[in-house]
Amino acid sequence: MGKEPLQKLKWDMNKPSIQRIYGEAKSALQLACGKSPVFVDLLNFLNAQNFSVETINEFTGGVPRHETLLYSAFSKIPDTPFFKLKSALMAGYTELQWRVDDGGFYAKGSDVGDGYRRGNLHALLVGPEDCPFVANDFLLGFFLLSPKTLYRDHKHLAPEIYVPLTGPSGWRFDQGAWKDHTAGSAIYNPPNLVHATRVYETPFLALFGWSQDIGSACEVVFAGDWENIEAALVP
Repeated sequence: MGKEPLQKLKWDMNKPSIQRIYGEAKSALQLACGKSPVFVDLLNFLNAQNFSVETINEFTGGVPRHETLLYSAFSKIPDTPFFKLKSALMAGYTELQWRVDDGGFYAKGSDVGDGYRRGNLHALLVGPEDCPFVANDFLLGFFLLSPKTLYRDHKHLAPEIYVPLTGPSGWRFDQGAWKDHTAGSAIYNPPNLVHATRVYETPFLALFGWSQDIGSACEVVFAGDWENIEAALVP
């Protein structure tokens, strides 16, 4: 048996793990988002797709950096209500393609902060390329931030949802008051809403989705309290 058949056999063996992660992620979204009108478009899109083992797109999985941090985040996912998703991720996370963002999602020269640059990862389940299921203008995946990180105020044209799988984490909108959200919360950021996230002792891991305008760049929106917040997080 040559190299190519061996690679195909390995790929075929990985497909059930990938499908399991996707299925449990979709269930977690449905549980957190329920019937709230702002999440209807995203859930309707997923329900209308024929995403199955047979339709998985071939790509290369792996974790380039922060694997210990990532596995630590998995261990912090609460068993209730996410035991099945937690188990699927811990068993099959290396089959996904995890990537580090060095500011590429932002306009050139954006001050995303050292904390973000030092400790972020994401992996797509649905998107235009390098992920299990292909969609041209839709993203669904996982997003990781290291502990004691300020994800600075920013905005984007794409409507966005988050379902934190760990927590609590702090959130503010339009540079208003901070509010903590626990694992299992459903957070919606409409187009161009300025938002920021504050990560405490526990790594931040979340499901996220963009339901349109996925090619739009993120824009950092300056806030005068960043230095004080970051100093308080990392004394």
